[in-house]
Amino acid sequence: MADLRAELTDVVIRLDLAEALLAGRRQLRVPLSALRMVHVEEEPMRDIALLRFPGLCWPGSFAVGTARRGRRREFAAVRAGRPAVVLDIEGGAWDRVVVSVPNAVGTAAELAALLLGRNPGRPGQRGRLPITPQD
Repeated sequence: MADLRAELTDVVIRLDLAEALLAGRRQLRVPLSALRMVHVEEEPMRDIALLRFPGLCWPGSFAVGTARRGRRREFAAVRAGRPAVVLDIEGGAWDRVVVSVPNAVGTAAELAALLLGRNPGRPGQRGRLPITPQD
């Protein structure tokens, strides 16, 4: 199963060996500045494209790899019956990344906290909003 972590400037998705062989890549990097929304999908197989290249999809079981839906590019590494973290991206190599991870809710919450903690004037930078003293 894939591993999804936030680093200083990127969200890094590291695929396990089988997923890497199917997808034709070992990892993906998504700049935090390109991340627009994060949520959890309880049944990710229901809402992903089935035709993948490179990659493979076995309906009702798993999907790994890249797919196109109109003008949108989607990367998935999901397994049926396992919740997935969904990253909506703007200006990156993909428009949407869907990844099944062991603790999808906790991982999505951490990423959402990073999104909320960005400084408004500096996209992609983590930090707190300035606090003004009250009289």
